Amino acid sequence: MKTSKKTLILLATAVVFALAASGLYAFLFVTIKNKTEATSTLVEKIDEISGKESRLASSVSLLKRENADIEKVSALFFKENEVVNFTKNIEELGAQSGTVLTIESLERGSTEKATPFLSFRIKVIGEFSDIARLLMLLENFPGKFEWKTVRLVRDTEPVALVHTGSKVPKVVAPLPLWRVEVFLVALNFVNQ
Repeated sequence: MKTSKKTLILLATAVVFALAASGLYAFLFVTIKNKTEATSTLVEKIDEISGKESRLASSVSLLKRENADIEKVSALFFKENEVVNFTKNIEELGAQSGTVLTIESLERGSTEKATPFLSFRIKVIGEFSDIARLLMLLENFPGKFEWKTVRLVRDTEPVALVHTGSKVPKVVAPLPLWRVEVFLVALNFVNQ
């Protein structure tokens, strides 16, 4: 069978178009594949950055919300330069409770794990109810205390003479005085 020249030209043209179409398809496929890979790495980076930004934004908002609590907790701790204010606050508890309070000793130290603390010994003289009030004020004092020793002793009864207008003064026995010695350790002490 004899093939005509026209048929061969048509066949050659079809083969050339098929090869050109397959080359174009292969070129487009490789180009789209490369663009997709580049886009996916770019999307991963964007997701990573947006994740970091969202975590940062949520952390900032959390810190803003918790700032009041952080300040409350920070207020419970005192530094070395605030020891004077701390002792003044302790001494003011004596006036609030109606007792005579003196701080006998004040000593800085640290535990085996290098945690700082401040130990102090106070001596208080007053009526029993006033001393009980003072101990309650110490228990409710902002901060954390470790109570080492509490020694409560009754002092000798003081005798008071009251002049009632007659020539003989009347002997009045006021409520007995008590003395308490307390050794405390402030655990909310921090070094500067």
